[in-house]
Amino acid sequence: MERHPIYGYRQVSFVSWRFEEPSDLLREKFESLVHDTSTNLEWRFKAARNWMIAPARLIDQAGHGGEFFNEAVASITEHDQEFCASTEEDLMQILIALDEESEKS
Repeated sequence: MERHPIYGYRQVSFVSWRFEEPSDLLREKFESLVHDTSTNLEWRFKAARNWMIAPARLIDQAGHGGEFFNEAVASITEHDQEFCASTEEDLMQILIALDEESEKS
């Protein structure tokens, strides 16, 4: 959700999910997709318990194990609406690239 449902301000955009049985092939495809998609900001694919496509800034501020993830999301959202707008635009480009890739398969 790019905008706060009550207040309407932009939120930092990212996508995360969990696989029951993750595969190395999918990991490689997501890493390649994030690397090859043209975006305004640096984005990363991170595979841990949850898999995530997120702005590098968010991943960095969240800490190595993601222990500060919620705090990082809140801080970026509260203090950098321009960055949040860029993440919204970039994530759309990444999702379009993902959709195009899935149509090839």
